[in-house]
Amino acid sequence: MTRGVTVVALATLVVAGRAMSAQQADPAARAFDLERRGLHAQAAELYRGILATRPADLGALLGLERTLTSQAKVPDMVPELRRALASGEPSSALYGIAVRVYAAAGRADTVAAIIDRWTALEPKSEAPYQEWGSAALAARDRAQAKAAYQLGRSRLGGELLAGELAQLATIEGDYPAAVREWLVAVGKIPGYRSAAVSMLGQVPVVGRPTVLRALEQSKTALGERLAGTLTIRWGDPVGGIRRLERAMPLLSEAGVEALQEGIDELRALAGRETAMARGVALELLATRVPNQSTRYWLEAAQAYSDAGDQGSARRMLGRLASDQRVSATMAASATSTLVSVLVSEGKMDEASKQFEQLKGVLGTEERHQLELRVAEGWIRAGKLDRAEAMVAQDSTIEGFAVRGRIRLYQGDLAAAASLLREAGPYAGAREAAVSRTAALALIQVIEDDSVPALGAALLKLERRDSAGAAADLESLAPGFPKDHGQAEMLLLAGRIRQAAGDRAAAERLFGVVVGLKVPAASAAAALEAARMMVDSDRRPLAIETLETLLLDFPTSAVAPQARRLLDVAKGAIPPV
Repeated sequence: MTRGVTVVALATLVVAGRAMSAQQADPAARAFDLERRGLHAQAAELYRGILATRPADLGALLGLERTLTSQAKVPDMVPELRRALASGEPSSALYGIAVRVYAAAGRADTVAAIIDRWTALEPKSEAPYQEWGSAALAARDRAQAKAAYQLGRSRLGGELLAGELAQLATIEGDYPAAVREWLVAVGKIPGYRSAAVSMLGQVPVVGRPTVLRALEQSKTALGERLAGTLTIRWGDPVGGIRRLERAMPLLSEAGVEALQEGIDELRALAGRETAMARGVALELLATRVPNQSTRYWLEAAQAYSDAGDQGSARRMLGRLASDQRVSATMAASATSTLVSVLVSEGKMDEASKQFEQLKGVLGTEERHQLELRVAEGWIRAGKLDRAEAMVAQDSTIEGFAVRGRIRLYQGDLAAAASLLREAGPYAGAREAAVSRTAALALIQVIEDDSVPALGAALLKLERRDSAGAAADLESLAPGFPKDHGQAEMLLLAGRIRQAAGDRAAAERLFGVVVGLKVPAASAAAALEAARMMVDSDRRPLAIETLETLLLDFPTSAVAPQARRLLDVAKGAIPPV
């Protein structure tokens, strides 16, 4: 080691040693370090040592309060507090500690005396009463907290401490008083709004009409805004936005902000009603913010379309079409949305016409997605040739998936199997992927390359004719060997009947499949039948069916599900 390095090392050790000595010499630093490491009892003793010589040391008093709080021993601090109050300079910080400690010790008379000293020091401050109420609530004494807040209001005058009284009234279930105080608190300090919505939002169902009635009776813009938000939060998104709509004359200039608050609240929700509420809110914004009306109309059209209200979606798009201010990009987005709406309505000729006019100005991804949407629409319309023309050149996995389904519905099983394998299990939404996998499993066991009648039956299912599809499959199945199509077709027919609510027909078909003794299909049919038996409280029969399944097909893919269902049927575990 060179001399220079040695000098640096020695200097470092000297500095570190001095720092350690300084920390050891400073009991406050040592106490805080022990507190930080969770050694609260040892830290408390050090803080007490400091207070023995400096009884009014605020740092030590706060440190002792923290460490005793962690040990649920705050009342043990009373002797230190008594000495601090006797020797220290009066301050709000010292009085605040005293209120918390004496409240924890159950010394209400002493707390009241300290409050009098504190208010003499700060006669116009709400802090003494806020601290007293908070300490009482921490001690689970709501009556004392309410008395503290009411005393503060009577002494200070006006409507002070409204936020504290509002929270207390909400906790106590006094909803008219809670609403009254929340309106005052939020009116004075807008930041209280989130607390008001959060606490009132937790009101039990039985108390909600009282809250809404009190808000309505206030006849204030703030009351209507809170009512709209709460109505949304309580599961009626359309009702909440409609409430804001009815209150627009009262809301006046605050109407835009209220609608935007409603839309923000909707972001946490999902479903058709939420999409409808969003469409209504955006349409209202379009009428109140003219310089952004085109954007709001487009977003409203998309929301209405998501909600299945295609008439309202078209109405929004019609307004866009007649607006001369619409940019080319906005017009393209509007037309794209219109195509989706027309597809949903089954107006395929018009949808295809609009798409052909639009596709030249769309981006590659948007054009591809819309092309698939139109092709899906033609499939549902039963026009397979038109659907195939839309995706004939599509080499993406989504394109393979659509073309595979088209071939399947045409009865070309060989081509369908090839295309569906190319698409794989990940193209499109999960529901479509599961349906595609099931179709592939069916056609792979059939030895024929072409079965137009099977394609026609599956097309009926695609077009939501479940009764027709099930009947066709049931009549078609006997023409195939039991292990090369018959069992699988009857299993599918049973599942379709089950989904349609025809439990008797479904159970009959599952029974036929079980009797065919085709391992995969028969095991799956037995499991489906057992589920129906459990659901209809025929547990002994379900147990017999499941035990037979596990005995006959112990290595079946459905065996783990069957074992769990057997435990459910026996009452060993609860149902999911």
